[in-house]
Amino acid sequence: MKNFSLIVLLVFLSVFISCSDSSEEETVVDCDNSDIAVVVLGTTPADCDVEGSIEVNGTGGTSPYSYSIDETTFQNSTTFSNLSAGSYTITVKDSDGCTDTVGATVSAGPSGITLNLSSSESDCGNETGTISATATGGDNVYSFSLDGGDSQDSGQFGGVPKGSHSVVVTDGTGCSATQVIVVTTAVSWSADIMPIIDTNCAVSGCHNGDNSSIPNWTNLSTVQANASNIKTRTGNKSMPEAGSGLTLTDDEIDLIACWVDDGARNN
Repeated sequence: MKNFSLIVLLVFLSVFISCSDSSEEETVVDCDNSDIAVVVLGTTPADCDVEGSIEVNGTGGTSPYSYSIDETTFQNSTTFSNLSAGSYTITVKDSDGCTDTVGATVSAGPSGITLNLSSSESDCGNETGTISATATGGDNVYSFSLDGGDSQDSGQFGGVPKGSHSVVVTDGTGCSATQVIVVTTAVSWSADIMPIIDTNCAVSGCHNGDNSSIPNWTNLSTVQANASNIKTRTGNKSMPEAGSGLTLTDDEIDLIACWVDDGARNN
């Protein structure tokens, strides 16, 4: 009986010790309490030979800020140039990883083309997404291409993988417009990711809020703010920590990566 009790104690200590080493954890905040915001300061229209632009500004949160127009690539500049006419979503991110978004529309000049995109989800591990492109303006004779591929008369594209994609429409006079859209997956926080975290990370002595020096993965906003780090560490299998007795399957690692790539949504 003594040997059994000793074994149980050693297992518990191995979990606690490995999870209490927070040297690889990022310092995070509760983004639910952040006042970060982004506003549109102004836009310029886009014509056939003149590109449009959007100027924004971030406030609140913790500076410095970075800005993205495609949910993937962030920049320090508050101005997005070389834009075609259409609708855009601008994201601001502060140094704590907290974000806010705002919509902006670049109007079309007299000869400009407005391109609008919509998409359907792709499977996490398969290329099953779709993109639908519609255009107005110009001479109303359009051809479409996806990610630099061959042009086609239809604006419908199938077999699209998850991630960021660029669509170009060109009219009969050679005027063109470009838009970027992100195809997400059906991976859900509530149905797919939270159960993984509850079973493998937010356990006693490890990421469940018991230790204030370790990020609490039961808090969605904390997970979202540290999503990139979680994807990296689960991908290289350094999370869960060695010696904890907890492991993730390859399928679970892929689900986490897809969810993070989708923007770590509350879905």
